Amino acid sequence: MEKIKILGIAPYQEMEPLMRDIAKSYENLELYTFTGFYKNAIQFAKAFPDKEFDVIISRGGTADLVRSLNDTPVVEIKVSTLDLLRVITQALQCSSRAAVVSYPYITARVETLAKFLRLNIRTFSFETPEQIEDTVKQCARAGYDLIVGGAATRDYAVAEGTQFLLITSSRESVEASIRQAIEQHHLINDVLDKNRLFQSVIDKSGSAVFIFGEQRELQYTNVAARKMLNDVERMEQFLSRGISTLQDAGTLHLIKKLNNDFYEITGGILQVRQEIRYLFEVHFRAAGYRVSSFAKLEDPEDIRQAQSLPASSELYLRPMDKLIQTAGSSTLPVLIQGAVGTHKGVVARRIHIKSATEGTTLMRLQCRDLTEKNWDMLLNNAASPIHATGYTVYLENVDTLPKDLQQQVGAYIEDTKMTHRHRVISSSCCDLSAEVARGQFSSRLYLQLSGFTINVPSLAQRKEDIPAFVNMMIPQYNTALAKSTVGMEPDAMELMVEFEWPLNLVQLEKVLRQMIAASSGFYITAAEVAAVLQNEMRKVSARPPAVDLSGTLEDIERRVIEQVLREENMNQSAAAKRLGIGRSTLWRKIAGSGGK
Repeated sequence: MEKIKILGIAPYQEMEPLMRDIAKSYENLELYTFTGFYKNAIQFAKAFPDKEFDVIISRGGTADLVRSLNDTPVVEIKVSTLDLLRVITQALQCSSRAAVVSYPYITARVETLAKFLRLNIRTFSFETPEQIEDTVKQCARAGYDLIVGGAATRDYAVAEGTQFLLITSSRESVEASIRQAIEQHHLINDVLDKNRLFQSVIDKSGSAVFIFGEQRELQYTNVAARKMLNDVERMEQFLSRGISTLQDAGTLHLIKKLNNDFYEITGGILQVRQEIRYLFEVHFRAAGYRVSSFAKLEDPEDIRQAQSLPASSELYLRPMDKLIQTAGSSTLPVLIQGAVGTHKGVVARRIHIKSATEGTTLMRLQCRDLTEKNWDMLLNNAASPIHATGYTVYLENVDTLPKDLQQQVGAYIEDTKMTHRHRVISSSCCDLSAEVARGQFSSRLYLQLSGFTINVPSLAQRKEDIPAFVNMMIPQYNTALAKSTVGMEPDAMELMVEFEWPLNLVQLEKVLRQMIAASSGFYITAAEVAAVLQNEMRKVSARPPAVDLSGTLEDIERRVIEQVLREENMNQSAAAKRLGIGRSTLWRKIAGSGGK
């Protein structure tokens, strides 16, 4: 049987044989004793290598000092109330001018006893060993001829010529400390055994575990993590940067491509006492996450970099700000509608950032490129992220899905409760409710996606903001193109405002970049603007007719209505006004054509 090694530091000589006598009663105990206090006790404890002893037993200030300078657990021998009462009674029998000189935790108890029992005894306190001598002198100068205190007080009391009584600990107190030391040793061993078990489990786990400290320094890795650090470049740097997302979002759940392989990463914050730790678990997901070109994975770092786009500015998003905030705080699926070039993807990312899924990956499915073949490939892969939980799935340009795929996607979302497993966002370049009404879009899929709808206004509807957009973008393009453009001449800006911008902000960005690249002066002139805009108009006029004139008059009328609705950003009141009909008539025509 392995014995427990205990070092007993006795503050006075009489305690040492008492400790050894008590230790005889414990077969599993190996006791070493030493008489001393403060500095000589510390020197003795340090004379042994670390962990030579399982527990150290001492008393009072010596126990506190040993505890602060030694890694070995320290158990304090208590001074019981009976111990104090006994020595106070002896002191008062010997002198009417007796005083207790000790640490506050002793003198406070003496004062309570004296008050309760109406004993006439004074107390003097010191906080550190260095204050003992002055405190004893103060007591002697006050006329007290008998001092009660610990072993460290005795020499100073004798030097002052006063009588001295030592505060001793009873056999019961010493025995209680030895029992506590044994119990503490067993408790520590149990904890260590559990830690070894957990360590073994973590090391055998396929999950790579990384723990970072408050200063973003890597503090712990398991076997899988150490292997991953050897094989995967930039893993540690990427996780360290992920701490910023953890601090903002509280959690992290994303997919990251490193070294042409994919890794699923989850993160959380640990608090041990008052210290913060950042925990990451990393799983290799190479085969399951090799999604095709129609699906893109964006982690928080990618999304933050995209926030530098003009469309990500507070100015551009201002008309939708309240709706974005509401959508972000809700779990409902969000449908974003807007004309071509209105940067609906930026709105989708902003909702993602405002959501509980902020610290997760955004999976963008480009519906324009989605076919039955690659949709089946996505679904039939058991490790595909679409089957997982806790991401944001963004169905981009969902209006471009073929009818058969609309049915399949709608069935998958409903049957697998995808809107409960993921944050679902979709976008459309047309009014999906109108498409449903005329039978061109699946009502089942529409109901799955349209929990909350945001309509992005076209640039033609925000002409008053065009000067601000231009002035906001000029510094960005100056930096990118190494130019020094200050702004636009007033008549040049007027031309920009009057232009219809059929392709919205995307077109404005392209045109302005072209103007700055070609400009040789500090200000862009009206002639320079006119030349570029005329070229844009030629491109528009070179396109095939916007409306198909084939078919019956009713068919042509339906196409005209649809074209005007798109141009008016699905605003039925504006469309009805342009067509010279009432809104109810417009709706009746839309509903009538949809019922065919």
